Amino acid sequence: MEQVAAKLAPGLALRLFVTACLVLYLLAAWGSGFDRLSATLPALERLVPGPLRAQADRSAATIALARGNAATALERAAHAVRNDSLDPLSTSLLGSARQYRRDGRGAEAAFRIAAARGWRDRLTQLYWYDAALGAGEVERAALRADALLRADPEFAAAGQLLAPLEASAKGRTALARRLAGNPSWAAAYLKVSADIDAKHVGLKGEIALLAARQGEALRCDNPRGLVAVLVERGMRREAERLWRAACGSDALGGEAENGLADGGFEQLAAASAASPFGWRKYARGDVFIESVAGEASGSALSLRNSASVSRIVLSQALALAPGLYRVRAKIRPARGAVAISLACGAEARRPELVRGDPAASGQLLEIGACENQVLGLWLRPGTGEVTIDDVAIERVR
Repeated sequence: MEQVAAKLAPGLALRLFVTACLVLYLLAAWGSGFDRLSATLPALERLVPGPLRAQADRSAATIALARGNAATALERAAHAVRNDSLDPLSTSLLGSARQYRRDGRGAEAAFRIAAARGWRDRLTQLYWYDAALGAGEVERAALRADALLRADPEFAAAGQLLAPLEASAKGRTALARRLAGNPSWAAAYLKVSADIDAKHVGLKGEIALLAARQGEALRCDNPRGLVAVLVERGMRREAERLWRAACGSDALGGEAENGLADGGFEQLAAASAASPFGWRKYARGDVFIESVAGEASGSALSLRNSASVSRIVLSQALALAPGLYRVRAKIRPARGAVAISLACGAEARRPELVRGDPAASGQLLEIGACENQVLGLWLRPGTGEVTIDDVAIERVR
């Protein structure tokens, strides 16, 4: 089937892919007795009584479509329509079979009848979703996608279904309008897996931001996971915009916009979930990190590096404008123990050139046009136990 679908038009390939994903659902939802058995054992179809034959024909048509056998699918779907013309699934299967055979007019006629008998049928929704996309009617396409996902919020093929809408600015705006209503599929859509690529994370962030700006439905907790992934991928600026839109203009508290968060390590010490912004710890076998009481009040960090080379102990995503910056911190007992790095690309890198000392007058960092900034805090070897508190970054010029 994959080889056949690859030769078809993109819209048809999308329909065939989603149709195949729906097969198990359709088989699970249909009939009982011999009719249900006939879905997996076609030889038993001869035992199904005439009035119940339509179910068996629908089962056979679905299996034929999944296998790429358009002729059998068309024949069985036509039988299903004759035996049970009132069921929209019979007509939508006929339309799918005609579409597979590239009979566009016949497919449209069948799907118009199916739509008139109820929009709950998924194949019908899918056909008119694709038709709306083909006509450039993204608002109507988003409405059809919304209906499909409300029926199954955890729909396995949701990514493929929504990809055409996510690919254009108008499509993202239309999708955001549906998401702003906080539909049942919102949580599944905002949830991102670890292997999702950065471009797709950014697109989801943009859509969620548009949705959060349109109403009160998409509130603070809903996009928390997506914001955390944006921060983790180094997209601090995008994460801040979404967080502020969903949680209010004061959502970052006293933290400077795009600047350093949790410089006093209070949030890190409390393992707080109040904000997804802050430090990432790199505790490992040769690196020890522990929250301790601050010199005056609040929290500080106790650090130790038993390796023979410098180790990163903390990092944080930033979104600073180009310029020269100074980083200072309270570091005890000695200078020269800590170095700061700033890299582009969401991963901290060991600094090659260190200008100054954050424990003294400050370490200087030159920041150019840099996307996905990440600030790293490195602990040199042989420095014993070091306490650090009140990290701050300021622009020099």
